[in-house]
Amino acid sequence: MNRLTRLSDDKKSYVTDKDKVNIEDNICSGEAIDRLGKFEDFYEALVKGQSQVQEELERLRLEGKEKSYRYKELMAKKLTENHILNMLKLYDL
Repeated sequence: MNRLTRLSDDKKSYVTDKDKVNIEDNICSGEAIDRLGKFEDFYEALVKGQSQVQEELERLRLEGKEKSYRYKELMAKKLTENHILNMLKLYDL
């Protein structure tokens, strides 16, 4: 991945070069903003997916299908995505 940001000289925030952001009529756009938007979409999809997986796991549990392939597959997905969310929290994202 090519970084769009770097740590500022004071080491308290991140900065980007002005060619990575465009500002017109008080609206920011550009490569850095596009990447941030994609990251936010990714994060929202993870969070939404966790609740959907939890609902399906509960349904399968009620049907007594805890040993099914689908249940195990969903549990692995839940654990993987939960790990990703925990890593994002670790980096305060």
